Amino acid sequence: MLINLWYVAEWSETLKDTPVKVKLLGQNFVLFRDEDGKAHCLSDVCIHRGGSLSGGKCIDGNVACPYHGWQFDGDGKVQFIPSEGREFKIPDRARVDAYPTEERYGMIWVFLGDLPEEERPSIPPFPEYDDPKWRAITDEWVWKAEAARVIENGIDLAHASFVHPVFGTPDTAGENKIVKVEKDELNGMSWNIQYPPQLKGELGIRRFIRKDRQPTETIPGYHMSGYVVRIQINLNSWMSILMFDCNTPVDEHTTKTFATQLRTFFKIGLFDGGSRKRLRKVFKEDAEVIERASPNYLPENLANELSVQDDRFMSSFRSARRKLIEKGYQIDSYTLKQYEGRKVFAIPSPIRRERPDLKWVLDEIPLVQPTASLAIGEQEAVS
Repeated sequence: MLINLWYVAEWSETLKDTPVKVKLLGQNFVLFRDEDGKAHCLSDVCIHRGGSLSGGKCIDGNVACPYHGWQFDGDGKVQFIPSEGREFKIPDRARVDAYPTEERYGMIWVFLGDLPEEERPSIPPFPEYDDPKWRAITDEWVWKAEAARVIENGIDLAHASFVHPVFGTPDTAGENKIVKVEKDELNGMSWNIQYPPQLKGELGIRRFIRKDRQPTETIPGYHMSGYVVRIQINLNSWMSILMFDCNTPVDEHTTKTFATQLRTFFKIGLFDGGSRKRLRKVFKEDAEVIERASPNYLPENLANELSVQDDRFMSSFRSARRKLIEKGYQIDSYTLKQYEGRKVFAIPSPIRRERPDLKWVLDEIPLVQPTASLAIGEQEAVS
């Protein structure tokens, strides 16, 4: 699990007048709206006696703890302590971590990390979202699998011939090919030609959609900045499907996908139910494989798996992920487990870097030191 990235916390429409609890990167957070309707995200723990802020109420633009009524504003600062009265001077350290939020594409994005605004990666682009040429549906899926495994599956098109019968069959696997791959430090795209199953039966809707043996152009991509998988499938000159999947690590072994699917055909609501049904079928087929994969995590070292030429796009994703780990962004889950149930940590927020003089009540979450991470990989490669 990595910090200093944008993650989708919830659908915008879900957050209304009451606080909402979400879990990201193994930590609990509270989402709430202030009097102007702006979404805020704080650590979901009251520094007074450990109350869960998400169980409280929104009062005067603040979120109030249900235990003793302490009110926290959108910056995480305590604004009112009922037992002390309005005249009480609240100490500066009476605060919890607050994280930058943005609402885009119908979702609430939260930046979990302490990088200043100018150093933060951008939220992945999704220009088609407001384009009337596309018809959108949304859905979500919870995987019992680690997020990197889920993302890698999304950009691995070689598995389609074996897991998704609608996209291919084992006898077409050898015909599918990668045309080209482009990548940078945080993003990657791959252009592919695939051959769906041969059409069978009488002339009908399937032959109307495409000709038999007509290749399908599939363009998967990943955006590390938001753990987004983007896949565009061009069935023919006028029929395309676009997937924009935001994959949020709930914890080490759970991933929640906020999915938006767009299509350029059959753009009336009558066809939305069928589109959603097919989408869930694909998720279910993938889950049956991914949730049984071993190990639970991606191997620390490439020597622990055997890859072939057709895996080079997934390798680019692993390389981008490794660079973030080497920057020291990986949460130290092993250390966290030693304190489970006994101590609450906080993912460092930007104000911790802006105000080094503050003495925080909650300690920062432990991170894997880059040298230690590399040493693990080297040790496993040798063994």
